[in-house]
Amino acid sequence: MKIPGWRPNRIHMPPSAKRDALLIPALFLLNCFVFSTWSKLGQVATKPSLLLAWLYGLAILVPLAWRDRAPVTVFTIQCLLTVAAWPFMPLYTPVVGVPVALYAVSVHRSKKVSLLALLASLIPNGLAAAASFRTESPPTDQLVSFISNAVFFVIVAGGAWGLGRVSRASRRHVQHLERERETVREAVTAERRRIARELHDIVSHAVTVIVLQAAGAARVADTDFAQVTQSLTHIETMGKQAMAELRRLLGVLEASNPTHHTAGTGELGPQPGLADLTELLTSLQTTGMPLTIHVEGTRRNLDPSVDLAAYRIVQEGLTNVLKHAGKDSNPRLRLIWEAHSLLIQIDNDTNLTQAHREQTLSIGRGLAGLRERVHAASGHLHAGPHHKGGYRLTATLPLASSESRGDQGKVSAWSES
Repeated sequence: MKIPGWRPNRIHMPPSAKRDALLIPALFLLNCFVFSTWSKLGQVATKPSLLLAWLYGLAILVPLAWRDRAPVTVFTIQCLLTVAAWPFMPLYTPVVGVPVALYAVSVHRSKKVSLLALLASLIPNGLAAAASFRTESPPTDQLVSFISNAVFFVIVAGGAWGLGRVSRASRRHVQHLERERETVREAVTAERRRIARELHDIVSHAVTVIVLQAAGAARVADTDFAQVTQSLTHIETMGKQAMAELRRLLGVLEASNPTHHTAGTGELGPQPGLADLTELLTSLQTTGMPLTIHVEGTRRNLDPSVDLAAYRIVQEGLTNVLKHAGKDSNPRLRLIWEAHSLLIQIDNDTNLTQAHREQTLSIGRGLAGLRERVHAASGHLHAGPHHKGGYRLTATLPLASSESRGDQGKVSAWSES
């Protein structure tokens, strides 16, 4: 009769149950043929004690199925049951369970706990080696057999412990790499979303200017043809610029969440650029950090998103120097205007890679975000220790398609230290 709503309780086996269903019988057969004497004592094979020894030997291996979930408990059980098997020795000498359980302890527990388990394994291994006194007749053969078995069991136990520690270190390394990969992935995703919001403002601003220019041209179309021509020229320039920004925007939004917005992203407002470096550099110098600035070449026009990327690179690079290297790192900023690109170089006297290892802070997320930003602007970025000592961040950004010259006065305000 089936009772409604009643379900029989199910025994939850560990995840490795299927694997151990083959491992445990294999260990039992190995123990029988290699470490036991039942195959050599044919006259004993018909006695009930042999069957009892087999059943006992198979039963004590069953707890190994839980070695990954409770390694210390399973190891303790293996040691106790191996010691309790002394009456069966040397007919059946259960020695394979102890090193397998010791390996699990070495993998899942601390070095101190695993070393204590290694020392504890000497007790059942010593009894297993002493079983040779029951089989060898001459005392000399007994001693030689005991010493050889003891050395063998110690080597096996040490090997199981060593393999376990290596496996633990390997697992921890893999977990560390996974955490770093996830951190970089989150940083890249967050940076893409921020870039998308900033590009949204840039494109919206361009469209707004186009609309205003078109409206103004329509009002004076019959009276001032020169003004109409000028407005149409501005509309063409802003339209080309907006199309270039939209192409970058589509690349950024590919892995972004288009429904994610924060307060204020819908408001139109000017984004920072190289023209705003004066305020940024002044604020850093007021912290007491000596800053050397050097500008080479003639300033050119940058697309708004590239101009913003240049500002963020300088901001993030110098902030990392102040945060991780301190005020005495002697940072040096160089802006080199080349024929078709802008080179941004930030040097300092402290290796930030080594510095952030000694602190709780990390520069991994900031650099990952900068790389994503520079890549979206069709540029290149490299950061790492410099061969002359210290740390160097180098970024290359493309210039605008129209290389009309900008306002030189905005450069001279911060072109010297």
